Amino acid sequence: MKRSIITLFVLLGALTACERYDADDHKFDNVVYLNVSQTSPVQLATFSNNRATYDCTLQAALAYPADGDVQVSLAVDPSLVADYNARYGTQWPMLDAKYYTLSTETATIPAGRTTSEAITLQLHELMGEGEEQTGALPIDATYLVPVRISGASIDVLGGSDVAWYVVKRSSAITVAAQLGEGNWINFPTLDKYGANSSAWNGLTAMTYEALIYIDEFATKDSEDLPVNISSVMGVEQYLLLRIGDTNFERQQLQFDGSGSGSQFGKFPGKDATKNLEAGRWYHVACTYDQTTRTVRVYVDGQIQSEETGVGISSPSKKNQINLAMRALYDLWNSASETEKPQYETEDTGYNKLGDAYQFFIGKSYDEKRPLNGKIAEARVWSVARTPEQIWENMYNVENPADNPTLLGYWKFNEGAGNTVKDYSMYGNDGVAETDIVWPSGIEIPKINETEE
Repeated sequence: MKRSIITLFVLLGALTACERYDADDHKFDNVVYLNVSQTSPVQLATFSNNRATYDCTLQAALAYPADGDVQVSLAVDPSLVADYNARYGTQWPMLDAKYYTLSTETATIPAGRTTSEAITLQLHELMGEGEEQTGALPIDATYLVPVRISGASIDVLGGSDVAWYVVKRSSAITVAAQLGEGNWINFPTLDKYGANSSAWNGLTAMTYEALIYIDEFATKDSEDLPVNISSVMGVEQYLLLRIGDTNFERQQLQFDGSGSGSQFGKFPGKDATKNLEAGRWYHVACTYDQTTRTVRVYVDGQIQSEETGVGISSPSKKNQINLAMRALYDLWNSASETEKPQYETEDTGYNKLGDAYQFFIGKSYDEKRPLNGKIAEARVWSVARTPEQIWENMYNVENPADNPTLLGYWKFNEGAGNTVKDYSMYGNDGVAETDIVWPSGIEIPKINETEE
């Protein structure tokens, strides 16, 4: 039976990939199923505890278009909770009916079409009432809402007629962006001189940090070309946080400080014991301070690698850290002819920065070095954060717009769209190169919290 269902879905995929359906394509009887259950009947509905509502959409679907309208009945079926718990070894209860509404109990798939209009399972009243949140859905508890096809005017495909929604109002971070090959985050305002970019230059210390989840440490791209780097964030050949490198461990975190503002090179050295794993969340961070000449790399809030007495030996204006170099070029380029010479000195040289490498998230030298994973809570600071600060603030920064040393703060909590808000006072919103994928079911555990 399992093999038959798999074979059917292979055929379904082939049919739905085509724009035309010929009679010869109909090698089996038409059936109706839930589109969300085509690959898995389990649908994760995990959301932040500050959301009052959460919508889950689904459709009734056909293997191929029918000659006439197909009528489908749908229902929330509490009797299926026991089946789920027996199958998956859980003990989750049915969600109280006051927290959900199915937008319709009937759907029509019009003749010549393969899907119905969207049906919504809306979760509501999640935050209860008033400041006390009276009657709110409990935080970090898990519930089930089984939705099934209860009847149809044609045969129903067993095994894909039920969607079990696993509902959780979580205290964890529940939104992150997926960045892969051909997609990264640009920062256009950092290329223009002004209030947005000026604080990014003339630094003597810095910190990068982010939450990342690498899906796969790819060694080849879609064109079968070699890949040995996963870019997290930073400026290529200057100050860049990445994973892997040529003649380096593919899964090891590396902080490249090859630029004039750091000069400590690639840190740390090759060490397979420091490799990261695919398929899990990490908080990663790196810091450099010219004054103490100290470089550090952190993993999950702990110092993984540290060295002192490296990099800049004599800090000066010439070797200050500039993370928005094209903004300095813009300052020179927009200056009057009488003002330009002051920006062309040995200490400035802003006229030479028109093609300087830019700050990106999920990209470095070129688009062949993608993150290939998920990211949240990305930040840039103008100070070298202390170990205590790194540990305490891995998952959130309070009052970010009040801290002038927080140069950029992208929570990646939008859940939709291609613009990523900067929560710092500088407002350098990120813009995705292509459409961002916002995966469902995200839940990032907070390892720095302990129960009292």
